[in-house]
Amino acid sequence: MNLRPVSPTVPQPIRRDGSASNSDLSLVKQVQNALNLGLPLRDRAQMPALLQTIISVEKTVHNALTGLHYVHFARFLPTPDFGTLQVITSYDGDLDSYLTDFVVVLGDVFNAILAFIDGAPPLPVQKYPQEFVNFVKANNIPASVWSAYPTMSVIDILEAPPTVR
Repeated sequence: MNLRPVSPTVPQPIRRDGSASNSDLSLVKQVQNALNLGLPLRDRAQMPALLQTIISVEKTVHNALTGLHYVHFARFLPTPDFGTLQVITSYDGDLDSYLTDFVVVLGDVFNAILAFIDGAPPLPVQKYPQEFVNFVKANNIPASVWSAYPTMSVIDILEAPPTVR
């Protein structure tokens, strides 16, 4: 018996115009960006209270993110040692506009979260938006985002016919 490795056939990506292409999925034309915000707690013993605060505003956060139409994914994630809350999102557009919108639609939520955070910017964030933006930039860990749909925004995806989604 002669056993040869089988090479799987990989379908070519389909362009938005419906034609197949050999286009690479590089980050050059990427429309999504990443926020990997690390928020160190003043006291790690306060993580349960912070998580309870987040649970209490979950519906508000979901409604706000749905209404913004440019957030692909978002989550709050405590580190295993409970020393840091991570805010991890994938979004369309530039960071400054994204954060400014957060001040407008989720300012009170961030005020509640930042009350637990070491070195937080002055509160309320609605009164000190630039300080909030600067704080986030200083605590963000830049990273590339890989995406199966690198050139599609949330709006593109939501408006795509069901056969494309």
